Amino acid sequence: MSASALAGTVRREEVAVVIPAHDEEATIGGIVAAAAAFGRVIVCDDGSRDETARRAREAGASVLRHPLRLGKGRALATAIDWALRQGAALVITLDADGQHRPADIPRFLAAARAHPHHIVIGSRRRSAACQPRARRIANRIADFWISWAAGHPVADSQCGFRCYPRAALAALAPLSRWPAGFSFETALLIAAARRGFKTVALDIPAIYGGAGQRASHFRPVRDIAAIIGVVALFLLVRGLAPRSLWRALTLPMECFECDPP
Repeated sequence: MSASALAGTVRREEVAVVIPAHDEEATIGGIVAAAAAFGRVIVCDDGSRDETARRAREAGASVLRHPLRLGKGRALATAIDWALRQGAALVITLDADGQHRPADIPRFLAAARAHPHHIVIGSRRRSAACQPRARRIANRIADFWISWAAGHPVADSQCGFRCYPRAALAALAPLSRWPAGFSFETALLIAAARRGFKTVALDIPAIYGGAGQRASHFRPVRDIAAIIGVVALFLLVRGLAPRSLWRALTLPMECFECDPP
């Protein structure tokens, strides 16, 4: 089934697939080539020292470059802002290291059609046993805090495979004001929730140790500490938001084609 059919009135050219990348020459070409079937692919090369930019361009991506490494959040902001200026109605984000399957993009588009005022976020909970133990524990800690600040349960707050509606991203502009590192995606989820854009979970596999897959840039202790710091600021501004905590603990998880975890 075509991307346009799955996304309702959204045409393929209105779907932007955004990929932040740092030293991903081993995997970026294949990911770009696979994702290009579903929309315009935009890679932000975040200060790579290898052939990431060239291989992404040869595979068909529009490539934006940071001469120095600025962090995943800034790479996402640069590419998403560019996609919005080009008229994107839906923005799919996925990682460049092979942990996500571009073939799942039509499922995200279908979820976006069914839940047009939501951010669709990939949930790896069903296959969590495949995750490294430290990552699994760190993700659960982050899920609790982010769900509290967002005021609704978030299935897998650290998954980078997402689909954002244009309206949500426009409400958060300029994206450059949000954190530059891994906590960027956390800040977007919380800020979007406060503007009425909740999340809906979509089950996806956890893929670790694939061919050519490098070690993750994510550092559980350092990056979760930064994420919790961002969450704490949101909560402190709202007096710890006890009602948000109650909603996060009692509301049902919104899911598309999956069972609530």
